Order: sequence, then C-alpha cells, then structure tokens
Amino acid sequence: MTGFNPSLPCTLCPRACKAIRAKAAGFCGAGARLRVALAQLHHGEEPPVSGADPERGGSGTIFFSGCALCCVYCQNHDISIANLGHDMGVDDLTAMMLELGLAGAHNINLVTGGHYTPQVRQALIQAKANGLTLPIVWNSSGYESVETLRTLEGLVDIYLPDLRYMDTRAAARYSGAPDYPKTATFAICEMRRQVGGLVVDATTGLATHGLIIRLLVLPGNAGRTDLALDWIADTLGPDTAISLMGQYYPAHRAAEYPEINRGVSPEEYAAVRARMEELGFTRGFVQDVGSSADWTPDFRQK
Repeated sequence: MTGFNPSLPCTLCPRACKAIRAKAAGFCGAGARLRVALAQLHHGEEPPVSGADPERGGSGTIFFSGCALCCVYCQNHDISIANLGHDMGVDDLTAMMLELGLAGAHNINLVTGGHYTPQVRQALIQAKANGLTLPIVWNSSGYESVETLRTLEGLVDIYLPDLRYMDTRAAARYSGAPDYPKTATFAICEMRRQVGGLVVDATTGLATHGLIIRLLVLPGNAGRTDLALDWIADTLGPDTAISLMGQYYPAHRAAEYPEINRGVSPEEYAAVRARMEELGFTRGFVQDVGSSADWTPDFRQK
C-alpha cells in the first residue's frame, strides 16, 4: 500500500467500509482529498512530546479531520465528526510539516491520520527528503489496521495510541466498535514491534522514539482501564510508558448516556491509579482529575 486510489473501495481502517471515496465519504468522513483542521505548536501533550517549557518549542501538531472511531463523548467532535477543516494535497501537507519544523517544533505530531495513511506516508517521505529530521509522532485512537500501520514502519518514531476500552459492550455502546479491544491491542503490539519502548533524551527530556499508551478513565470505569493495565503489564511489561488520563468531561452526545454524563470522580481515578501501582508500572504520567494539561511525570521516579 504505497498510494491511495479513491476510486477503489477503502479498507484503510478496521471498519473496512469500502467507500468509494472519489464519490462519497467513508464512515470516517474522509473523501478523496486530505483534510486538515488545524496545525500549530501544541503544549498540552505529555512532557516528552510537548516539552516541559510552555514558552518554547511545543509539539508540531497537525489535526486531521474525520475519525474512524467517532465516540459519542468526543471532545474534538467538531473536527472528528463534523469534519471541520480544509482540503489540501500531499505537497501542502509536506510544506506544513516543514513550516512547523522551522517554527521550532520538537516533533511532528500527526493526530488521527489513519484514514489518510497513504497520503501522509507520501508527505513524510517528501518532507524527510527535504530535510525534515524531527521525530514523527503518530497520535491515534488505537483503532487501527495492522496492515495499514505496517506501511508506516521506518517513518514513524513515536506511537501515541489510546487504549480506550477493554469491555466490548462499552466499545459498542459509546463508539459503535465492539471489536475495539481486540483491534487496538493487536495494533499496539504492532506499534511496539516497530518502535520499541519509550526513549527520552537525557539532556532535552524529549522523546526520540518509542511507545506511550494513553488510558482515558471514563466515569464508572466504563472502559475498564484496570483491565487495560492488566493487559499492558502481561503483554508488554510494566516498564511500558503509560499516560493515565483524568481529563474526561461529557461532550458531544454524552448527555444521551446518563452513566457517562458527568466527570470522573477523584475516587474512580484513584482506584485505577492504585491498580497501576499494584502492577508495578514504573514509567509514565498521571493527571489531576479534570485537568487536560497538568501532567505529573515519572510517577514512580524510576
């Protein structure tokens, strides 16, 4: 898979909706052309990605329009579901990456780009040929096709996936994706195979390559983050870098689901954190409940 033909049925993501994107958008909302909502230096990611100093650098973040997961509580629903953005070509995306590098970005952070993987791949090859040397971050819902991910091998340095659900019923109810636990765990294993564990430059504190898994705690632990921690510990090891996120708030259509139409309580977050500590995780980041950017790094200081 080295190019994209919008006249052929699309099977880029696990939904494999087979849309002819030259004629109509796929499940993800994507048509024939790349669509980008926003590009900026972003300081709200984990410290090894954004950098610790909010006054300099930042992650060179490119937010792609559309999404294959489409969660009912999506906090970026104007981009991921309403498809806010601007169409562009591969050359435009290449130029955008280079411009972010010139603006002082620590890395190029590609957010929810799976449904545009062939075009993004081509842009990465072109940008690197034109002097881009920054680490490339693939920032993802975790709902990815292993076959599609394999086309990024050697181009992506840092994978930053969610592991949102380990409960198939919750995945079906809130994202219409009962296959999410199986699909995302397979995808994360492929990401780990490609880039290994997280490596951080001792001088700059910035990630150079590796895997960070994001775990968003839902109200009532609906997604079973405790089981996600069990799986990571058993399959990848407790030295895997994780980001335990307490920033959930009800957005988009969450009001239609009373059980998640509230924030996460400190007690719910603390219970999951206790499980994390019980399993012996040694690397990663935790948050104050309700915060989207205040990360506490290296929670075990190892």
